[in-house]
Amino acid sequence: MWRKLPNYQSLTEEEQALKQAPSLRVRFILSGIGIISIIAIIAINLVFNYSQRLADLSYDRLLRSALLQMDENVVLVRGEVSIDIPWSVFSTLAQANDDRIFYRVDSSENGFITGYKDLSGEPPKPSKLGEMQFYNQVFSAEEIRVAWLERGLTEANSQGTIRILLAQTRLSREEMASSITTRALQVVVLIVFVTIALITFGSHFVLRPLHRIEDVLEARLPGDLTPITINTPKETHHLKVSINHFMARLQRNLEQLENYTAESAHQLRTPLTSLKALAENARDQTTPERQKEALEKIVLQSDKLSQTVTMLLNQAVVSHRLQTQDLVEIEMNRLVKQICMDLAVSALQQNIYLSFESSTDNAPVLGDEFSLQQMLTNLIDNAIRYSRHVNDDETSKSVDIHVFQYKTFIGVKIVDYGLGINDDDKIKVFERFYRGQYEISGSGVGLAMVKDIADRHGATVSVLDTEPQGTTIEVLFPERVLTGGHE
Repeated sequence: MWRKLPNYQSLTEEEQALKQAPSLRVRFILSGIGIISIIAIIAINLVFNYSQRLADLSYDRLLRSALLQMDENVVLVRGEVSIDIPWSVFSTLAQANDDRIFYRVDSSENGFITGYKDLSGEPPKPSKLGEMQFYNQVFSAEEIRVAWLERGLTEANSQGTIRILLAQTRLSREEMASSITTRALQVVVLIVFVTIALITFGSHFVLRPLHRIEDVLEARLPGDLTPITINTPKETHHLKVSINHFMARLQRNLEQLENYTAESAHQLRTPLTSLKALAENARDQTTPERQKEALEKIVLQSDKLSQTVTMLLNQAVVSHRLQTQDLVEIEMNRLVKQICMDLAVSALQQNIYLSFESSTDNAPVLGDEFSLQQMLTNLIDNAIRYSRHVNDDETSKSVDIHVFQYKTFIGVKIVDYGLGINDDDKIKVFERFYRGQYEISGSGVGLAMVKDIADRHGATVSVLDTEPQGTTIEVLFPERVLTGGHE
């Protein structure tokens, strides 16, 4: 069993959930009992039919012997058929003590000769001369077994046929069949109970690999996420592999969280230290002018710290959504246009003009809208910040955003005419907390988040040069995220 929680409320909830959970062992046992019951019913039915046939076969031999003895005593006396039934006929059939005997003899020439005149009937199969047949019928409100024989007269100067019916009640037959069925039923019931006991015992053996996996996980320390290495049957191998994959993902997430926490703490410690130093400096200033200058620096540093914290929080939200949210269809023209409208006022305040252009009327992709919004907002915001640090010429004060379709790709291109990025920094800009130009404000988190979002959506991000100056960021979504190429 799983380790019980020390909290009594949690313990009660765990026990309640355990009671409501379906049991594999019970299902296994019930399935085995169901299968064994069906087999037992079929076996009992077969045994019953077999016992009936065996009883009929045994007593039909007596009927055959007695009927042949009667047939041997059929004689022709002065042109008339006569029969002298020997005592041996009754002696043969007397082995069934409780049964009664009926017979009838007819000839085609003389009609009824002797026996029970009410005893009549035809065999179920077409009659053939000289062929003996056995069948069941009701006579005098009793079930009887009839032996039927019709043959031609073989004496000289005789014609026609003689028919003999010899019948016996079924009491001894039913008793014999019942005895065989009862004995077989006892054996079948014994086998069923033994089989159910073996299934119950075998269920422990079958489910033992699951308990081994449970014991291995139960014995681990809380932070141990190493793969399970015990040998398991094929049926539980995929379960073990899935658990190992889950623990590997959890291990990666924990490592990323630890690295992210450590790096975030490092990045926040520096501006907090600087903010404290600026505050102490402002406190020590004696003139209002210097105090105002120091306070302005504090406000500027607070804005940078707020920007860093906001970016870190957004990245945490994006990281969570990328692991938990399903991708949905998003129209890229609508999303990019909305982002440009949201950033247009802020860009104008910095003398930057945003332009949006689309060469395709329909640009659907599969993605998480919040994450894509954060990615494109960061890219456009970076383009704005890098554009405002250049000389005041007309081309350098614009940022162009273009949505396009190339073959089976949907692309978004952000073009700025700012300072540009050198070739060495193009590879490093997507590393977390890396900043190529420290004179430009930034947290070093935005492009790392862009890379994570692009990887989750199967997209590629390229850093290109803008002619004559600046940087172009191109994001291409592969075919599998298109509406016509869902996976």
